[in-house]
Order: sequence, then C-alpha cells, then structure tokens
Amino acid sequence: MEAAWIALIAFLGLVGLGVVAAAATLVFLRFRSGTSVHISMRLLLRLYLYVVIVVGLILFTQGASHLIRAGFASAWGNEFSYEPRHVATPEENDEIRKQHPLELKSRDQLTDEELEELSVVIADRERRQAEISRLQRERGWDRSHREGLIRGISFAIIGGLIWLVHVLGRRWLGTEEEASGVLDRVYLALIVVIFGVITIVNLPQGVFEALRYALLEDFDEYSRHHPGGKLALSIASLPIWIAYLTGAIRAVRRGG
Repeated sequence: MEAAWIALIAFLGLVGLGVVAAAATLVFLRFRSGTSVHISMRLLLRLYLYVVIVVGLILFTQGASHLIRAGFASAWGNEFSYEPRHVATPEENDEIRKQHPLELKSRDQLTDEELEELSVVIADRERRQAEISRLQRERGWDRSHREGLIRGISFAIIGGLIWLVHVLGRRWLGTEEEASGVLDRVYLALIVVIFGVITIVNLPQGVFEALRYALLEDFDEYSRHHPGGKLALSIASLPIWIAYLTGAIRAVRRGG
C-alpha cells in the first residue's frame, strides 16, 4: 500500500477516534451537570470542512506523485518508475505452450538425428520465449506508464477541486476568532505531521534508490529496484509540508 493511502487511513482513524472521544467527554460532562446535550451545526460543518480539505490534499498529492513518476519514466525509462509486469496476448500464450512432436516422445525412443533436431527445437523455443517475454515486459511497462498518467491526472484534478472548494468554504464560513481557535491549530498540526512523515520517510529512501539505480549494477533483473515511486511521492509532498509548516510557524508567532 502506498504511503499516501496509509496516511489517509491513519488520518481518518485519528479523526474518528478524536470525534468519538470528544463526543463521549461532552456527553459525560453534560450528564453530570444535568443539562441537555447540544452540538452546534456550525461546529460540525467546520469539522467536515477541515476533514475533507485534508482528504482532498492527500488525493491531490497522490495524483501529483503519479504525474511526476510518469515524468521520470519519460525521462529515464519506464524501468526507473515501474515494476515489470507481463502483458501477454492469446497468440503468445499459444506459442509458448505449443510443443514439437519430438518433445512428446521419450528420449529413449529418439535416434541421434532426432535428438540433435530436438536440441535445435528447444534452443529455438527458448530464444522465442525470451523474445516474447521481453515484448510482454515492454508492453507491461508501457501500460503502467499510461495508467500512471491517467491516474495522476484524475486524482490531481479531483483532489485539487475538492481541496479548493472546501478551502473557499472554510474561509467563507470562518471568522477571525475561529481562525486562531483550537480546531484550526489541530488542523494545521495534523497536515504538518502527515506530510512531514510522508516526506521524511520517502525522500531519503527515494534518493538512495535513485543513486543506486544510476551508479550500481544489479545482480540480476529480480534485484532491480525502481526508485521513481518513492522519489515522486516525496517531491509531491515536500512543498505542501513546507507551506503548511510555514503557516503553522506564523500562527505560533502570532500567538496561536
């Protein structure tokens, strides 16, 4: 599972726990004081706006990282960004499964000439299978590249629109007093923590894997690493982390 989705699930889990804890505390205090429980619709709407702003921001970051990853693939090859996947056609599968009549016989029943012919058949089959495997792998990389572009554009546009609409709604609904309130400070702190963790976890590993990809030879094709994903996610999340960290610092300096 990608780091952005883990962050989204963790964020929603924290929000859920926070809401349950706050509601339980409010009900308990109201019950002890003998007053009725009243939850402001304004508070619920503000909480909704904050939650969806963060969700939209995570979706936008996920989309931006897929676009950056596709850009890496265009610049340095699909192997830099994507795991190899084989996309086979029915004709290729039939070609691989097809057997020569000599292969159906026991080796003890074959003459020397047939054994020699069989070795040629097997060598030719291995050559054709290697070529088919190469074509399937390249086809899979190309498919991954195109899927990444489509996913990136979709997530970036949808996430960006969700974020923008709800940010405007928050500004339209909020007051100056609420802008420095507890809910706003918790919102800033959560975004700083989420995107800080995503960046700090992925950036060093992404840079290391990119340098290893460029400077070191792999033992075989199965030990090959593809640094584009982590590097792209860290690059997409870094500006958001810095922007909201700067906003949080300014809020603290203003006395928030």
